[in-house]
Amino acid sequence: MKPSRPSDFRTTLSRRRLLRGMGALTVALTTPIWKSATAFAAGKPAKRFVGMFSANGTVASAFFPPGTATDVPLALGTILAPMEKHRQQMLVLNGVHMISTIGANKPGGPHMKGPGAMFTGGSLLPGTFTGSGGPAGYADGPSIDQLMANRIGASTRFSSLEFGVRIEGQEPLRVISYRGSNMPNKAVDDPWQIYTRLFADAGMGTTPAQLAQLQMERKSVLDFLKDDLSRLSTRFAASDRARLDSHLAGVRQIEKQLTTTGTQTCATMTMPARIDPRAIANFPMIGKLQMDLMLLALTCGMTNVATFMWANADSWQYYPWIGVNEEHHELSHAGPSDAAAMDKLTKINKWHAEQMAYVLDGLAAATDTDGSRMLDNTLFLWGNELGLGNTHTYMNIPWVVAGGAGGYLKMGRYLQYKDEPHNKLLVSMCHAMGMEDVMRVGDATQAAGPLAGLTA
Repeated sequence: MKPSRPSDFRTTLSRRRLLRGMGALTVALTTPIWKSATAFAAGKPAKRFVGMFSANGTVASAFFPPGTATDVPLALGTILAPMEKHRQQMLVLNGVHMISTIGANKPGGPHMKGPGAMFTGGSLLPGTFTGSGGPAGYADGPSIDQLMANRIGASTRFSSLEFGVRIEGQEPLRVISYRGSNMPNKAVDDPWQIYTRLFADAGMGTTPAQLAQLQMERKSVLDFLKDDLSRLSTRFAASDRARLDSHLAGVRQIEKQLTTTGTQTCATMTMPARIDPRAIANFPMIGKLQMDLMLLALTCGMTNVATFMWANADSWQYYPWIGVNEEHHELSHAGPSDAAAMDKLTKINKWHAEQMAYVLDGLAAATDTDGSRMLDNTLFLWGNELGLGNTHTYMNIPWVVAGGAGGYLKMGRYLQYKDEPHNKLLVSMCHAMGMEDVMRVGDATQAAGPLAGLTA
Protein backbone atom coordinates (compact mmCIF):
# COMPACT_ATOMS: atom_id res chain seq x y z
CA MET A 1 0.00 0.00 0.00
CA LYS A 2 1.42 3.31 -1.04
CA PRO A 3 2.03 5.51 2.00
CA SER A 4 0.07 8.71 2.07
CA ARG A 5 1.88 11.99 2.04
CA PRO A 6 1.91 13.82 5.35
CA SER A 7 -0.49 16.72 5.51
CA ASP A 8 0.69 20.22 6.30
CA PHE A 9 -2.34 21.87 7.85
CA ARG A 10 -0.71 25.25 7.49
CA THR A 11 -1.30 25.08 3.71
CA THR A 12 -4.08 22.53 3.24
CA LEU A 13 -7.21 24.49 2.30
CA SER A 14 -10.85 23.60 2.19
CA ARG A 15 -13.99 25.61 1.72
CA ARG A 16 -14.52 25.56 5.46
CA ARG A 17 -11.01 26.85 6.12
CA LEU A 18 -11.37 29.46 3.40
CA LEU A 19 -14.58 30.75 4.92
CA ARG A 20 -13.02 30.67 8.38
CA GLY A 21 -10.10 32.71 7.04
CA MET A 22 -12.40 35.18 5.42
CA GLY A 23 -13.87 35.69 8.87
CA ALA A 24 -10.79 37.78 9.67
CA LEU A 25 -11.96 40.27 7.09
CA THR A 26 -15.40 40.28 8.67
CA VAL A 27 -13.91 41.01 12.08
CA ALA A 28 -11.77 43.78 10.63
CA LEU A 29 -14.77 45.46 9.08
CA THR A 30 -17.33 45.02 11.85
CA THR A 31 -15.44 47.01 14.45
CA PRO A 32 -15.74 50.80 14.59
CA ILE A 33 -15.64 52.84 12.38
CA TRP A 34 -16.12 50.54 9.39
CA LYS A 35 -18.70 48.12 10.77
CA SER A 36 -21.58 49.53 8.73
CA ALA A 37 -19.81 51.26 5.89
CA THR A 38 -21.77 49.82 2.99
CA ALA A 39 -20.52 52.75 0.91
CA PHE A 40 -17.24 50.85 0.84
CA ALA A 41 -18.61 47.60 -0.56
CA ALA A 42 -17.81 46.80 -4.17
CA GLY A 43 -20.52 46.61 -6.77
CA LYS A 44 -23.61 48.57 -7.61
CA PRO A 45 -24.04 51.66 -5.41
CA ALA A 46 -26.75 51.64 -2.79
CA LYS A 47 -29.72 53.93 -3.30
CA ARG A 48 -30.42 56.40 -0.54
CA PHE A 49 -33.59 58.28 0.44
CA VAL A 50 -33.99 61.52 2.37
CA GLY A 51 -37.40 62.97 3.22
CA MET A 52 -37.31 66.64 4.22
CA PHE A 53 -40.01 68.72 5.91
CA SER A 54 -40.57 72.46 6.23
CA ALA A 55 -43.69 74.17 7.51
CA ASN A 56 -46.48 76.66 6.84
CA GLY A 57 -46.82 76.36 3.09
CA THR A 58 -45.06 78.58 0.57
CA VAL A 59 -45.41 81.72 -1.52
CA ALA A 60 -46.67 80.15 -4.73
CA SER A 61 -45.62 82.99 -7.04
CA ALA A 62 -42.02 82.76 -5.79
CA PHE A 63 -41.92 78.98 -5.71
CA PHE A 64 -43.66 77.64 -8.83
CA PRO A 65 -42.44 78.66 -12.30
CA PRO A 66 -44.93 80.73 -14.35
CA GLY A 67 -47.04 79.37 -17.19
CA THR A 68 -49.51 76.58 -17.73
CA ALA A 69 -47.37 74.05 -19.60
CA THR A 70 -47.58 70.58 -18.08
CA ASP A 71 -44.01 69.46 -18.71
CA VAL A 72 -41.24 71.99 -19.35
CA PRO A 73 -37.54 72.38 -18.53
CA LEU A 74 -37.22 73.60 -14.97
CA ALA A 75 -36.58 77.29 -14.33
CA LEU A 76 -36.06 78.24 -10.70
CA GLY A 77 -37.81 81.20 -9.11
CA THR A 78 -36.74 83.28 -6.12
CA ILE A 79 -37.26 80.60 -3.47
CA LEU A 80 -35.47 77.74 -5.22
CA ALA A 81 -32.74 79.87 -6.82
CA PRO A 82 -30.10 78.69 -4.30
CA MET A 83 -30.44 75.21 -5.78
CA GLU A 84 -29.53 76.33 -9.32
CA LYS A 85 -26.36 74.22 -9.36
CA HIS A 86 -28.54 71.12 -9.06
CA ARG A 87 -31.41 72.21 -11.31
CA GLN A 88 -30.79 69.39 -13.77
CA GLN A 89 -31.30 66.91 -10.93
CA MET A 90 -34.56 68.39 -9.69
CA LEU A 91 -38.27 68.05 -10.32
CA VAL A 92 -40.79 70.64 -9.12
CA LEU A 93 -44.37 69.40 -9.00
CA ASN A 94 -47.60 71.38 -8.99
CA GLY A 95 -51.15 70.08 -8.70
CA VAL A 96 -50.22 67.18 -6.39
CA HIS A 97 -52.53 67.44 -3.39
CA MET A 98 -52.44 65.94 0.08
CA ILE A 99 -56.12 65.07 -0.01
CA SER A 100 -55.80 61.84 1.98
CA THR A 101 -56.13 63.89 5.16
CA ILE A 102 -59.17 65.90 4.02
CA GLY A 103 -62.65 64.95 5.13
CA ALA A 104 -65.34 65.83 7.65
CA ASN A 105 -64.57 62.77 9.74
CA LYS A 106 -60.77 63.11 9.61
CA PRO A 107 -59.42 64.11 13.05
CA GLY A 108 -57.04 66.98 13.66
CA GLY A 109 -56.53 70.63 12.87
CA PRO A 110 -54.92 72.09 9.76
CA HIS A 111 -51.32 71.98 10.97
CA MET A 112 -51.78 68.65 12.74
CA LYS A 113 -52.94 66.76 9.66
CA GLY A 114 -50.16 67.76 7.30
CA PRO A 115 -47.12 66.12 8.91
CA GLY A 116 -49.12 62.98 9.63
CA ALA A 117 -50.08 62.60 5.98
CA MET A 118 -47.03 63.92 4.16
CA PHE A 119 -45.04 60.67 3.96
CA THR A 120 -47.77 58.19 4.99
CA GLY A 121 -50.43 59.07 2.43
CA GLY A 122 -52.97 58.61 5.21
CA SER A 123 -54.56 60.67 7.95
CA LEU A 124 -54.61 61.00 11.72
CA LEU A 125 -56.31 58.58 14.06
CA PRO A 126 -58.72 59.77 16.76
CA GLY A 127 -56.82 60.72 19.89
CA THR A 128 -56.34 63.07 22.78
CA PHE A 129 -53.76 65.52 21.42
CA THR A 130 -55.30 68.97 21.64
CA GLY A 131 -54.72 72.02 19.52
CA SER A 132 -56.49 74.06 16.91
CA GLY A 133 -58.92 71.67 15.26
CA GLY A 134 -58.07 68.83 17.65
CA PRO A 135 -58.24 66.44 19.27
CA ALA A 136 -56.40 63.82 17.24
CA GLY A 137 -53.87 61.04 17.51
CA TYR A 138 -50.91 59.83 15.49
CA ALA A 139 -51.01 58.79 11.82
CA ASP A 140 -52.86 55.67 10.71
CA GLY A 141 -50.08 53.95 8.75
CA PRO A 142 -46.39 53.67 7.96
CA SER A 143 -44.44 56.37 6.14
CA ILE A 144 -42.48 55.62 2.99
CA ASP A 145 -39.13 56.11 4.70
CA GLN A 146 -40.00 53.22 7.00
CA LEU A 147 -41.30 51.09 4.13
CA MET A 148 -37.90 51.64 2.55
CA ALA A 149 -36.04 51.02 5.82
CA ASN A 150 -37.80 47.67 6.16
CA ARG A 151 -36.52 46.66 2.71
CA ILE A 152 -32.98 48.03 2.65
CA GLY A 153 -32.24 48.90 6.26
CA ALA A 154 -30.83 45.51 7.24
CA SER A 155 -27.67 46.17 5.23
CA THR A 156 -26.70 49.20 7.33
CA ARG A 157 -26.06 49.78 10.99
CA PHE A 158 -29.10 52.04 11.29
CA SER A 159 -32.15 51.09 9.25
CA SER A 160 -33.05 54.79 9.29
CA LEU A 161 -32.13 57.99 11.10
CA GLU A 162 -34.46 60.84 12.00
CA PHE A 163 -33.06 64.36 12.31
CA GLY A 164 -34.75 67.55 13.43
CA VAL A 165 -34.05 71.17 14.27
CA ARG A 166 -35.93 72.84 17.13
CA ILE A 167 -38.98 70.60 17.02
CA GLU A 168 -41.31 72.24 19.54
CA GLY A 169 -44.89 71.74 20.64
CA GLN A 170 -47.00 68.68 21.21
CA GLU A 171 -47.81 65.65 19.17
CA PRO A 172 -48.48 65.04 16.34
CA LEU A 173 -46.92 68.31 15.13
CA ARG A 174 -43.47 66.84 15.79
CA VAL A 175 -43.65 63.65 13.72
CA ILE A 176 -43.36 62.87 9.98
CA SER A 177 -41.97 59.32 10.20
CA TYR A 178 -44.12 56.35 11.25
CA ARG A 179 -43.23 52.67 11.62
CA GLY A 180 -46.91 51.80 11.40
CA SER A 181 -50.37 52.83 12.56
CA ASN A 182 -50.07 54.79 15.81
CA MET A 183 -46.31 54.10 15.81
CA PRO A 184 -44.46 57.45 15.65
CA ASN A 185 -40.79 57.38 14.73
CA LYS A 186 -39.71 60.59 16.42
CA ALA A 187 -36.91 62.82 15.22
CA VAL A 188 -34.03 63.88 17.45
CA ASP A 189 -33.31 67.61 17.43
CA ASP A 190 -30.21 67.52 19.64
CA PRO A 191 -27.08 66.96 17.48
CA TRP A 192 -24.98 65.93 20.50
CA GLN A 193 -27.46 63.14 21.14
CA ILE A 194 -27.26 62.10 17.47
CA TYR A 195 -23.46 62.22 17.65
CA THR A 196 -23.39 59.95 20.70
CA ARG A 197 -25.67 57.49 18.96
CA LEU A 198 -23.59 57.40 15.77
CA PHE A 199 -20.26 57.00 17.52
CA ALA A 200 -21.18 55.27 20.75
CA ASP A 201 -19.15 52.16 19.93
CA ALA A 202 -16.28 54.12 18.39
CA GLY A 203 -15.30 55.42 21.80
CA MET A 204 -16.35 58.93 22.64
CA GLY A 205 -13.37 61.20 22.77
CA THR A 206 -11.42 59.27 20.13
CA THR A 207 -8.80 61.65 18.76
CA PRO A 208 -8.07 62.15 15.04
CA ALA A 209 -4.64 60.52 15.58
CA GLN A 210 -6.25 57.46 17.15
CA LEU A 211 -8.74 57.22 14.31
CA ALA A 212 -5.90 57.47 11.77
CA GLN A 213 -4.10 54.63 13.54
CA LEU A 214 -7.30 52.59 13.53
CA GLN A 215 -7.61 53.20 9.78
CA MET A 216 -4.04 52.01 9.16
CA GLU A 217 -4.70 48.87 11.19
CA ARG A 218 -7.74 48.13 9.03
CA LYS A 219 -5.62 48.61 5.93
CA SER A 220 -2.90 46.30 7.29
CA VAL A 221 -5.44 43.52 7.73
CA LEU A 222 -6.66 44.06 4.18
CA ASP A 223 -3.10 43.94 2.82
CA PHE A 224 -2.50 40.64 4.61
CA LEU A 225 -5.69 39.07 3.33
CA LYS A 226 -5.23 40.35 -0.22
CA ASP A 227 -1.63 39.16 -0.55
CA ASP A 228 -2.16 35.82 1.19
CA LEU A 229 -5.29 34.92 -0.73
CA SER A 230 -3.76 35.98 -4.06
CA ARG A 231 -0.81 33.62 -3.50
CA LEU A 232 -3.09 30.72 -2.64
CA SER A 233 -5.71 31.28 -5.36
CA THR A 234 -3.94 28.94 -7.82
CA ARG A 235 -4.73 25.99 -5.56
CA PHE A 236 -8.50 26.23 -6.02
CA ALA A 237 -10.77 24.71 -8.61
CA ALA A 238 -12.20 27.09 -11.19
CA SER A 239 -15.58 27.39 -9.44
CA ASP A 240 -14.02 28.22 -6.07
CA ARG A 241 -11.49 30.56 -7.67
CA ALA A 242 -14.33 32.64 -9.12
CA ARG A 243 -15.81 33.04 -5.65
CA LEU A 244 -12.41 33.96 -4.26
CA ASP A 245 -11.88 36.51 -7.04
CA SER A 246 -15.18 38.11 -6.06
CA HIS A 247 -13.98 38.40 -2.46
CA LEU A 248 -10.68 39.90 -3.60
CA ALA A 249 -12.51 42.46 -5.73
CA GLY A 250 -14.34 43.56 -2.60
CA VAL A 251 -11.07 43.76 -0.70
CA ARG A 252 -9.54 45.90 -3.44
CA GLN A 253 -12.53 48.26 -3.38
CA ILE A 254 -12.33 48.63 0.40
CA GLU A 255 -8.58 49.26 0.15
CA LYS A 256 -9.22 51.97 -2.43
CA GLN A 257 -11.77 53.67 -0.21
CA LEU A 258 -9.42 53.52 2.78
CA THR A 259 -6.75 55.41 0.87
CA THR A 260 -9.10 57.93 -0.75
CA THR A 261 -9.55 61.28 0.90
CA GLY A 262 -12.80 63.15 0.48
CA THR A 263 -16.20 63.78 1.95
CA GLN A 264 -16.83 60.16 2.87
CA THR A 265 -13.95 59.73 5.30
CA CYS A 266 -15.55 57.90 8.19
CA ALA A 267 -14.13 59.67 11.20
CA THR A 268 -15.93 61.23 14.10
CA MET A 269 -16.84 64.87 13.63
CA THR A 270 -15.32 67.48 15.86
CA MET A 271 -18.33 68.79 17.73
CA PRO A 272 -18.33 72.31 19.14
CA ALA A 273 -19.00 73.14 22.77
CA ARG A 274 -22.57 72.29 23.61
CA ILE A 275 -25.18 75.00 23.13
CA ASP A 276 -28.92 75.01 23.69
CA PRO A 277 -30.44 73.17 20.70
CA ARG A 278 -33.84 74.72 21.37
CA ALA A 279 -32.74 78.36 21.43
CA ILE A 280 -34.15 80.34 18.50
CA ALA A 281 -30.85 82.07 17.79
CA ASN A 282 -29.06 78.71 17.54
CA PHE A 283 -31.36 77.41 14.80
CA PRO A 284 -28.88 77.82 11.89
CA MET A 285 -25.91 76.34 13.78
CA ILE A 286 -27.92 73.38 15.04
CA GLY A 287 -29.26 72.89 11.51
CA LYS A 288 -25.75 72.78 10.06
CA LEU A 289 -24.58 70.28 12.68
CA GLN A 290 -27.56 68.06 11.94
CA MET A 291 -27.00 68.28 8.19
CA ASP A 292 -23.32 67.44 8.63
CA LEU A 293 -24.18 64.45 10.80
CA MET A 294 -26.75 63.26 8.26
CA LEU A 295 -24.23 63.62 5.43
CA LEU A 296 -21.68 61.67 7.45
CA ALA A 297 -24.17 58.89 8.15
CA LEU A 298 -25.18 58.66 4.48
CA THR A 299 -21.74 58.88 2.93
CA CYS A 300 -20.22 56.43 5.42
CA GLY A 301 -22.95 53.88 4.86
CA MET A 302 -24.29 54.06 8.41
CA THR A 303 -27.76 54.39 6.92
CA ASN A 304 -29.43 54.70 3.53
CA VAL A 305 -32.68 56.23 4.82
CA ALA A 306 -33.17 59.50 6.68
CA THR A 307 -35.77 62.14 7.42
CA PHE A 308 -35.16 65.75 8.39
CA MET A 309 -37.60 68.18 10.04
CA TRP A 310 -37.01 71.91 9.98
CA ALA A 311 -38.99 72.89 13.10
CA ASN A 312 -42.40 71.45 13.91
CA ALA A 313 -45.61 71.88 11.99
CA ASP A 314 -46.80 75.43 12.78
CA SER A 315 -43.13 76.48 13.06
CA TRP A 316 -42.99 78.96 15.90
CA GLN A 317 -39.55 79.97 14.67
CA TYR A 318 -38.02 83.41 14.11
CA TYR A 319 -35.27 84.08 11.55
CA PRO A 320 -33.38 87.20 12.73
CA TRP A 321 -30.20 86.20 10.84
CA ILE A 322 -32.03 86.90 7.56
CA GLY A 323 -33.85 89.96 8.85
CA VAL A 324 -37.14 88.25 9.80
CA ASN A 325 -38.06 89.06 13.40
CA GLU A 326 -41.67 87.92 13.25
CA GLU A 327 -42.83 84.38 13.94
CA HIS A 328 -43.01 82.16 10.86
CA HIS A 329 -46.49 80.86 11.72
CA GLU A 330 -47.90 84.34 12.27
CA LEU A 331 -46.45 85.58 8.98
CA SER A 332 -47.94 82.61 7.12
CA HIS A 333 -51.45 83.80 7.93
CA ALA A 334 -50.98 86.99 5.93
CA GLY A 335 -52.79 87.33 2.62
CA PRO A 336 -51.10 87.76 -0.76
CA SER A 337 -51.79 91.53 -0.71
CA ASP A 338 -49.47 91.94 2.29
CA ALA A 339 -46.27 92.55 0.34
CA ALA A 340 -44.06 92.89 3.41
CA ALA A 341 -45.21 89.56 4.82
CA MET A 342 -44.84 87.84 1.44
CA ASP A 343 -41.29 89.15 1.18
CA LYS A 344 -40.41 87.76 4.61
CA LEU A 345 -42.06 84.41 3.90
CA THR A 346 -40.10 84.23 0.64
CA LYS A 347 -36.88 84.86 2.58
CA ILE A 348 -37.73 82.07 5.03
CA ASN A 349 -38.48 79.58 2.27
CA LYS A 350 -35.39 80.63 0.32
CA TRP A 351 -33.26 80.05 3.42
CA HIS A 352 -34.61 76.49 3.61
CA ALA A 353 -33.71 76.01 -0.06
CA GLU A 354 -30.17 77.11 0.78
CA GLN A 355 -30.00 74.37 3.39
CA MET A 356 -31.26 71.83 0.90
CA ALA A 357 -28.55 72.97 -1.52
CA TYR A 358 -25.95 72.46 1.20
CA VAL A 359 -26.96 68.80 1.57
CA LEU A 360 -27.01 68.27 -2.19
CA ASP A 361 -23.55 69.87 -2.45
CA GLY A 362 -22.22 67.47 0.17
CA LEU A 363 -23.48 64.40 -1.64
CA ALA A 364 -22.33 65.71 -5.01
CA ALA A 365 -18.80 66.00 -3.59
CA ALA A 366 -18.79 62.40 -2.30
CA THR A 367 -17.73 59.51 -4.53
CA ASP A 368 -19.78 56.33 -4.62
CA THR A 369 -18.55 52.76 -5.03
CA ASP A 370 -18.67 52.86 -8.84
CA GLY A 371 -17.00 56.28 -9.13
CA SER A 372 -20.25 58.20 -9.57
CA ARG A 373 -21.36 60.98 -7.26
CA MET A 374 -23.37 59.84 -4.28
CA LEU A 375 -25.97 62.43 -5.24
CA ASP A 376 -26.56 60.44 -8.45
CA ASN A 377 -27.85 57.53 -6.36
CA THR A 378 -29.79 59.50 -3.76
CA LEU A 379 -33.46 60.45 -3.82
CA PHE A 380 -34.80 63.50 -1.98
CA LEU A 381 -38.42 64.39 -1.40
CA TRP A 382 -38.94 67.82 0.14
CA GLY A 383 -42.51 68.59 1.17
CA ASN A 384 -44.63 70.77 3.42
CA GLU A 385 -47.61 70.38 5.71
CA LEU A 386 -49.63 72.90 3.64
CA GLY A 387 -49.86 74.49 0.22
CA LEU A 388 -50.60 78.02 1.50
CA GLY A 389 -50.42 79.02 5.15
CA ASN A 390 -53.14 81.67 5.13
CA THR A 391 -55.84 79.32 3.80
CA HIS A 392 -54.52 76.08 5.39
CA THR A 393 -55.01 74.33 2.09
CA TYR A 394 -53.67 70.86 1.33
CA MET A 395 -53.83 71.58 -2.39
CA ASN A 396 -50.75 72.34 -4.52
CA ILE A 397 -48.23 71.24 -1.93
CA PRO A 398 -44.77 72.61 -2.92
CA TRP A 399 -43.04 69.31 -3.75
CA VAL A 400 -39.40 69.14 -4.76
CA VAL A 401 -37.80 65.88 -5.87
CA ALA A 402 -34.00 66.00 -6.12
CA GLY A 403 -30.99 63.76 -6.63
CA GLY A 404 -30.51 61.02 -9.17
CA ALA A 405 -32.25 57.90 -7.84
CA GLY A 406 -29.81 55.88 -9.94
CA GLY A 407 -31.24 57.34 -13.16
CA TYR A 408 -34.78 56.12 -12.53
CA LEU A 409 -36.40 59.56 -12.84
CA LYS A 410 -36.23 62.07 -15.68
CA MET A 411 -34.99 65.16 -13.90
CA GLY A 412 -34.62 68.87 -14.70
CA ARG A 413 -38.33 69.50 -15.27
CA TYR A 414 -41.37 71.36 -13.98
CA LEU A 415 -44.51 69.22 -14.06
CA GLN A 416 -48.06 70.45 -13.56
CA TYR A 417 -50.80 67.96 -12.80
CA LYS A 418 -54.52 68.27 -12.47
CA ASP A 419 -55.72 67.19 -9.02
CA GLU A 420 -53.47 64.19 -8.41
CA PRO A 421 -53.31 62.65 -4.93
CA HIS A 422 -49.87 62.67 -3.36
CA ASN A 423 -50.33 58.95 -2.68
CA LYS A 424 -49.22 58.39 -6.27
CA LEU A 425 -46.10 60.46 -5.67
CA LEU A 426 -45.26 58.30 -2.65
CA VAL A 427 -45.69 55.17 -4.77
CA SER A 428 -43.33 56.67 -7.35
CA MET A 429 -40.74 57.30 -4.64
CA CYS A 430 -40.96 53.63 -3.63
CA HIS A 431 -40.52 52.56 -7.26
CA ALA A 432 -37.50 54.83 -7.64
CA MET A 433 -35.94 53.05 -4.67
CA GLY A 434 -36.42 49.66 -6.34
CA MET A 435 -39.70 48.74 -4.62
CA GLU A 436 -41.75 48.42 -7.80
CA ASP A 437 -44.12 45.90 -6.24
CA VAL A 438 -45.56 48.70 -4.06
CA MET A 439 -48.67 49.96 -5.83
CA ARG A 440 -50.49 51.70 -3.02
CA VAL A 441 -49.35 53.86 -0.10
CA GLY A 442 -51.76 55.07 2.56
CA ASP A 443 -55.44 55.82 2.05
CA ALA A 444 -57.09 52.92 0.22
CA THR A 445 -59.73 55.26 -1.26
CA GLN A 446 -57.09 57.10 -3.30
CA ALA A 447 -56.02 55.91 -6.74
CA ALA A 448 -53.34 53.26 -6.81
CA GLY A 449 -50.17 53.25 -8.89
CA PRO A 450 -47.38 55.75 -9.51
CA LEU A 451 -47.58 59.36 -10.61
CA ALA A 452 -47.38 59.56 -14.40
CA GLY A 453 -44.56 61.29 -16.24
CA LEU A 454 -41.73 60.98 -13.70
CA THR A 455 -39.63 58.14 -15.08
CA ALA A 456 -36.74 58.42 -17.49
